[in-house]
Amino acid sequence: MAQIPDFLFDTPVNVYWESTRACDLACKHCRAEAVPERSPDELTTEEAFQLIDDIKSLGSHLILTGGDPLKREDLFELIDYARSIRQPVAVTPTTTPLANYQALKKMKEKGVYALGISLDGATAEKQDSFRGVEGTFECSMNVLRYARELHIPVQVNSTCTLDTLEEIPRIYELLTREFYPPVRRWSVFFLIPVGRGTDLQPPRPDQLDNLYRFLYEKSAESPFHISTIEAPHFRVYTLLRLMANGVQLKDILRTGRRRGFGIRDGNGIVFVSHRGDVYPSGFLPFRAGNIRERKLSDIYSNHEIFKKLRTPSLLQGKCGGCAFRGICGGSRARAYAVFGDAMAEDPLCPFDDHVISGHILFHEPDSDTIVVQ
Repeated sequence: MAQIPDFLFDTPVNVYWESTRACDLACKHCRAEAVPERSPDELTTEEAFQLIDDIKSLGSHLILTGGDPLKREDLFELIDYARSIRQPVAVTPTTTPLANYQALKKMKEKGVYALGISLDGATAEKQDSFRGVEGTFECSMNVLRYARELHIPVQVNSTCTLDTLEEIPRIYELLTREFYPPVRRWSVFFLIPVGRGTDLQPPRPDQLDNLYRFLYEKSAESPFHISTIEAPHFRVYTLLRLMANGVQLKDILRTGRRRGFGIRDGNGIVFVSHRGDVYPSGFLPFRAGNIRERKLSDIYSNHEIFKKLRTPSLLQGKCGGCAFRGICGGSRARAYAVFGDAMAEDPLCPFDDHVISGHILFHEPDSDTIVVQ
């Protein structure tokens, strides 16, 4: 099999800033264990301006997340400043009454290039139960309708747990039937057991084959892009399916950066908390410094944990011996959550040792095993 290179990012593609932990929802999986009121420890407006300047110097995209960014009274001031220095900004509001038509219209007028919203159920019963507040599903539907009217592209994020697994196909049908546009990307997030999410269960590895098959096959016909978050093995599944269909590995590797190949945590993405603490991702709680003391650009480039995450040869266990570690690398956040070691193997990986050695790739129903030499 051809040599698979490591896909490394010297600077972040996306910087996720948790502008506040304040939020009016009570989501079962909340990483931040958000509360209704803002914290006095949050970055001030001036400190946020300095962070935005540093992000601009990196050439990265800024995603304002939370909590709920709309709980910050200076949100539109922050957007104004970012756009004044030509810094691209996306916003991920929570789907509460704060995300009303006027707020979204103002975001559009100020140059926000995209919205991110969460949708974890295809009905009010499922969504409201998961998000902990009645009416959340209707708010999500309203945000999608407003975004369509205002021509704002939307990324929908859906959390996949053992309990929500059956909702994934139903959410896809809802989005394709009613919300293209504005939906441009649908990202299926695979649970990391942190925060409130420690009380939930992820899907089992033996359940992933059907789900990956569904996502892969829908990707070929979907009007919007489909991706996964914290499920990098789906990249391997996709690569193997493409190769089985006659696409050359070298041609797939040429599109590796666009496909998001490589370890993601700390490699192409970085997370800044509401207090300015810097982490490789929002789900990998390994504090690497604080922007009040050290620039984000310096932390990303020089902190030991970021350097380790951009050195796939340091991976251990199943991930360390995998022929596809350069394009997958496993979820470092999940490894840390389960084993306390960011370089350990990803326990959700569905592939066996034959796949890891790069020979037997996968089985298709009613067909022979596919072999790559």
